[in-house]
Amino acid sequence: MLAHGVAGLTLRPLAGAIGTSARLLVYHFGSKDGLITAVMDEVRARAQRSFAEAVAGPGKGTGKGVMRTFWDWTVHPANVGYMRLLFEVQVLALRDPATYGPYLEGTSRSWLGLIETSLPPSRSNRAVATLCTAVIDGLLLEYLSTGDGRRTTRALEYFGRLMTGAAPDCGSSRRKPATGRIGASGRAGRRERGRT
Repeated sequence: MLAHGVAGLTLRPLAGAIGTSARLLVYHFGSKDGLITAVMDEVRARAQRSFAEAVAGPGKGTGKGVMRTFWDWTVHPANVGYMRLLFEVQVLALRDPATYGPYLEGTSRSWLGLIETSLPPSRSNRAVATLCTAVIDGLLLEYLSTGDGRRTTRALEYFGRLMTGAAPDCGSSRRKPATGRIGASGRAGRRERGRT
């Protein structure tokens, strides 16, 4: 399932690929839904065990460090398959929550709780953790879609600096403000618009 995903999954080809029969899969898991639930539970458990090991190092499990550690963990080739499968099910759940929503139970809460407990105590921890989780989700989706690890990692680092107040104001610019004078390109643009 890490290799092929869950969309369009049928039991007979799956059973053939792992050397058993669809009847035995139904016997062991009750249904296709039962099989997918068991697989998603195992994916979540493996991913969280692996991440718990990643944050065990000094300085990796607190504050900004946990975000960067989580990011490095998610984009590691050994873990990208977990993330891709979780995102696939999340997107399928947007279209069909009754079918796919149950497979995600506990996933968002567990990641959110991990980030929340890594922050300094505050009444706004849940909101800050939600923001951090959403940023990582968005950047991870961008990374999985484009493969641009350098750009998405730089964006995460910039977000970390914003969180600590170490980043320059997003609205600042080194360019001089416009003086109201139209340059050559402005005149040319006006001439082009006048011809149409």
